[in-house]
Amino acid sequence: MKFLVYSEVNADTISANLGQSEYSYYFVLKEFLPVLRQLGDVQVVKDPLREVDALYAKARKLGEKCVFLSFTPPHKTPLGLRCPTWPVLAWEFDSIPTEHWFGERHQDWRHVLAHCGHAITHSGMTLDLIRREMGAGYPVASIPAPVWDKYAALRERLAMPLAQKVTELHLGSGVLIDSHSVDFAKQLPDRETVIAAVAAARQPRGGGSPAAALPRERQQSLLRITYRYAVEWYRLVGRELFADWRLHAQHKLLGHPLPPKVQPIKPPMPESWFPKTPRLELSGVVFTSLFNPSDGRKNWVDMLTAFCTAFHDCPDATLVFKLGNSDCQPEINDMLVCMARLPRFACRVVVFNGFLEGEDFEKLIEATHFVVNASYGEGQCLPLMEFLSCGRPAVAPCNSAMLDYMDTEVGFVVNGWQEARAWPQDPRAAFRTCQQQINWESLVQAYNDAYRCIRDEPARYAEMSRNAVKRMRGHCSRAAAEVMLKELMSGDGKPC
Repeated sequence: MKFLVYSEVNADTISANLGQSEYSYYFVLKEFLPVLRQLGDVQVVKDPLREVDALYAKARKLGEKCVFLSFTPPHKTPLGLRCPTWPVLAWEFDSIPTEHWFGERHQDWRHVLAHCGHAITHSGMTLDLIRREMGAGYPVASIPAPVWDKYAALRERLAMPLAQKVTELHLGSGVLIDSHSVDFAKQLPDRETVIAAVAAARQPRGGGSPAAALPRERQQSLLRITYRYAVEWYRLVGRELFADWRLHAQHKLLGHPLPPKVQPIKPPMPESWFPKTPRLELSGVVFTSLFNPSDGRKNWVDMLTAFCTAFHDCPDATLVFKLGNSDCQPEINDMLVCMARLPRFACRVVVFNGFLEGEDFEKLIEATHFVVNASYGEGQCLPLMEFLSCGRPAVAPCNSAMLDYMDTEVGFVVNGWQEARAWPQDPRAAFRTCQQQINWESLVQAYNDAYRCIRDEPARYAEMSRNAVKRMRGHCSRAAAEVMLKELMSGDGKPC
C-alpha cells in the first residue's frame, strides 16, 4: 500500500507559519506518519496537483494500491485527481458547511465529500455530522492523532508530582513574562494605555455607524437589525473584498501585474520581554495551557481572569501560558493590559513564547499538575491529549472533540452553553452553526477544585492520573489508529 500525504504547511514552512490558519494540520500529519509506515510506503508531497497523479500512475504500474491523504479541511482539499483522495479534517462546530458562496461549489463540504468518497476526522461529533449529511453508510472514520505512544519513556519516569518540587526549564530564545519577577511592574502598560484599552473594550461593536443613531424604540425592529448586520458585514468583510476585486479588475484591464501587498511595520518587542537568563523555575501547583493566542476560540481571557480570581491570595498557584505563534506581540500586550486591569493578585502568571526542545517540553509536562483548556470548541486539541497521555489531569470543558475523552474521571469539567457562530471560512459571517461558550464561574470553581485535589486528596489525583493514561491509550494510541485505518481501507475497496 502506498500513502501520499500532504498538508498546506510543511517542514520547510512551519517556522514561518506557526500560529497561522490551519498550521496544526502539519503536526497532525507528523503524528500519523508512524502508523501509516506500519501499513505501507509513505511519501510526503508538496504540490499535489503536480505530484500526486504521477506517483499514483507509477504505483498502479507496479501493481501497488495507492491513496492520497490530504490533511486539509474539505474546502481546501485538491479535487479532480485520478488518485483516490481522502480529506483528513478537524472540525469543532455543530454543523458542517452545507452552503457555498461566490459560485465556489467546494465551499459546500457535501460536494467535496461526495467527490472524494472517503474521509477521516478526529472526533465522534464530526463523524456524526458527516454521516448526518452524507448518509449513515458514508465511509468515514474518527481517528485522533496518535500521540500516546511517543510519551512512553516519560510516563515511566513520572511519579505523582509533589507541590514542593522545583523543575527548571531551559528556554533558549523567546519572550518570557513572569508576574513574580522583580521587574514585572515595569512590563505592565502605563495608566493611559489601560484606560484606552478599557474604553475600546466598552465601545459597542459597530459603534459610530448610521445604524447606531436610530431611535431606541426602533432598535429591535427587523429593519434595524437587518441594516446593522449589513453595515457590519461591509465594515468587517465586504469593504476589503470589494477593494481586492476592484484592484484585480483594474490591473487586469490595464494588463499590469498586481502590486505586492504592503505589510505594516511593527515596532520591536520591548527588551524587558526577553529573559536575561534562559531558564525558568516552576514550583507549587502548576496549571499549564498551550495555545495559539491569535485564535480567539482558545479564550485566554477567561483562563487568565478566572485563574487570578480563584488564586488572588495563593502565591503557590502558577498558570503557564505556552504560546504557539511566531508573532504574537499584540496578544502578549493584550495579556499585560488584562493583568493590569485586574485587582492585585498573589498567584503567579508566566507567559512564554518560544521553542522548547524535546527534553524541556517533557520537563514542562513533568512540572505541570493540570493542563488547562477553556476553548469554545476543539477539532481534537493535541496539547490536551498529550498532557493527558502523560497522566496530567485536565481542567477543561466537555464539548466538541473533547466529548470523546474529557469527563470527571480524568479532570475537572468546565460547564458552558451553545452560542450562535458563523463557519470560520464564511466571508458572509452568516450565523449557521454553534460553538460552546464557557461559564466563567464554572471555570473558577474548577480551578479551586483542582487545587484542593492536589493539596488535600492525593489519592484522588493519582487515580485521575491513571485514568487519563488509560483513557488516552484507547483514544489516541498508534494501535488504536492502525485498527481504525485498516477498517476504513477494507470498506469497499475504492482506494484499490
